[in-house]
Order: sequence, then C-alpha cells, then structure tokens
Amino acid sequence: MNSLEKIKTKNLKIAYYVQTDIQHVPPVMCLYPYFGGTIYTKREHIYNFIKEKYPKVSVKYFPTRPQIRKELLKQKIRLMIYPSYVMLKVGKSVQIFHGASDKTYEEHPKIMLYDLVLFPGEKTKKKVENAGYLGKIPHWKIVGYPKFDKLINSRINAPSLFKNSRPVILYAPTWISTDSLTKWNFSEYGESSLPLWGKELIRNLHKDFNIIVKYHNRAYRKKGYIYDQINELIEKLHAEKHVKCIWDDNILPYMKIADLMITDISTVCYEWFHFNKPILYANPAPWHYSPSTDIYSNTYAWQAGDVINRKEDIMPLVQKNLKSDKYKEIRNKIFRESFFQPDGKASERSAEAIYEYYMKLEKFPFWFLQFISNISRRIRSFPIKFFFLKEKIKKRGNK
Repeated sequence: MNSLEKIKTKNLKIAYYVQTDIQHVPPVMCLYPYFGGTIYTKREHIYNFIKEKYPKVSVKYFPTRPQIRKELLKQKIRLMIYPSYVMLKVGKSVQIFHGASDKTYEEHPKIMLYDLVLFPGEKTKKKVENAGYLGKIPHWKIVGYPKFDKLINSRINAPSLFKNSRPVILYAPTWISTDSLTKWNFSEYGESSLPLWGKELIRNLHKDFNIIVKYHNRAYRKKGYIYDQINELIEKLHAEKHVKCIWDDNILPYMKIADLMITDISTVCYEWFHFNKPILYANPAPWHYSPSTDIYSNTYAWQAGDVINRKEDIMPLVQKNLKSDKYKEIRNKIFRESFFQPDGKASERSAEAIYEYYMKLEKFPFWFLQFISNISRRIRSFPIKFFFLKEKIKKRGNK
C-alpha cells in the first residue's frame, strides 16, 4: 500500500486555511489528494476561484475568522495546514509555505507558533536558523517543493496564448507593498518593479516579442491605477495579440512556454530556476538595490541574471540573454541549495510527515488537544509580541 492509499483509509480531522492570495492555493492542492477535507477562507474571491477551477474540492466561506474557528471546533478539526502566516488557533498547526523567496518572509517570528514546519530546502531552513527561530519550532523537516511535482511528472499543460513564433517573455512582478511596518525599508513600492517598469517593458518589447504579464495574486488588494494604465497602454499600442495579462493561482504553466523571465524580488525567481532558462531582474529601486552573494539578502537570487536599472537596458539585455546564457552555473547552484530533491515526490514526503505527526495526536481527547495547543501557542507568542513592539518603536524612531 503506497502513502496515498494508506492515508486515505483514515478518517483524519485535517483542514486548510487560505486567507490572502489565490497563489496560496496550489501548495494546498498538492496535499488535498492525500487528506481530503475542507479548505476554509474568509475571502469570497478565493472561495469563488476554488469553486470554479477546482470544482471537486470542498471549500467553505465565512466572512470572519471567529466564524471559521467556530465551524472548525464543531467539526472537531485536530490539525490545520497553512500556506501563510495567518493562523486560526484551532488544534495543531502545520506551515507548508507557498514559496521560497528572498524576502524576509520565511524568517518571520510567527514561524515559532507552528507545531510542524515543512521546509522546501536547505536555504529556507538556514534563514530561519540564522534568525534564531529554528530551535523554537517543535517539529520540522526538509521535504522539497510540492508545486514542482506535477511539472516533473508531466501533468502540467502549457497554455496556448499566442499564434506566432515570436520568443515569449514572461514578466512576473511581486506585489506592491502596503505594509506600514516594512515599507520604509524598501522603495516607494515595496519590492515590486511593476509601477516603475511595467509600462516601460511593454513599450520596449511588444514589437519583437510575445509578452505575458503575470500579476502577483496579492494585487487584488489595490486594483486600479497601474493595472488600468497597463490595459490602456496595450490598447493604445494595438498590442493585444502579443501582450497578455494573466491572473491565475499557478505561474508554472506560463513559465513552461516562456523563453526568458523578467521579475524583481519574488519566489518566482526560484521557481523559474527549475526550467534552467535565462532571467533578468527589473530593479524596483536602482538607487538602493544591487545583486548580493549574502544568502540572507533579499537580492541573493540576482546573482543569476543581469539587472535592468535603466530603460535603455531593456532591449540589449533581453537580446543578449536570449542569445547567450552565461548564468547557468550559478543559477543551478542556487536552485540546488533552495529545493531539496526535485524528484516529483515532495508532496508524498510532505503528506507522510504530516500523517506521522497527526497520528501522535490521536491519543489525546479532542478538547484536551485544544487546551494544550492553546497553552503552547500562548507561551510561544511572547517573543513574537516583543518583536512587533520593537519594530513599532524602531519605526517611530525613523520618522
């Protein structure tokens, strides 16, 4: 009996929570075939997206988190799986991540609240360890990157977007920051290149290339100005046949058909490395950012490609990198340290780790499990509260 068959024979009280972005859905879908259960969300657009794209999946929408918690307690859910740092505080918790970027996301102090953390590779684990949090996580394991499994096992179809033989450029900017605690650390737009470079890239490249603009799925938080401006520009340039703007939960199918990607500071850098094709970085703050060899820097991935700092750089760098890929060696090195064993079995390893942990919980009565889980979370939350207080004081001092 394989892992999937073994786990399916059990009636496990496991559920999932997706709060902020549809891009958090694919990591959950990697585990759903093993555990089944229900995905909960308080975002109606996430609920509608899952219902439309994944009609066989059980998903429930409640307007508030207290309502979801009430439902989880009613269903006697023992373990929750999270692809982000928004927790419902019901039962035990598993952090599966939704990416492996150079942002200071992985080493967030909230990671100490999770009972089991599944790392995609050595790099993410090392960042958490360097921040001083690894020893405070009760259980963790390096399992690989489940999102790659369908790709490796030839179960991702390439979309048909263009009816010509032009090279395809994928532009995938990260989200535009509105976080008052971190925004001052970066440029006016956080770490996103979209407001600075989005229109320039289209103007410079639309006559010679097919362009896919794959928006970050957190963009729904601030629809309007730049997205409308890009639509208007495409229409003004009569470039509708050659420039496609995409909203989807999984970027991998679009990477499959692209010849080169342009991005900034995002998980997509590392996902793109799997395809072993050239990459460029559109600098969201040319006066501030530059490539770094420091694994804890948010521009560590920039070693693997040229950086666009001026609009005059765009066409020469695209042409140069399509003709000659000189960053292959460093790109592959970074990929290997970022993702454990890309063999198409990361979902299976993740499911087995979760199942093994879950079985240890079965001996506890449900309400006792809730009690000890809440006590444990409260104890582990003290250093996190101290962190946010320190950040608040730091922010006031910088005003």
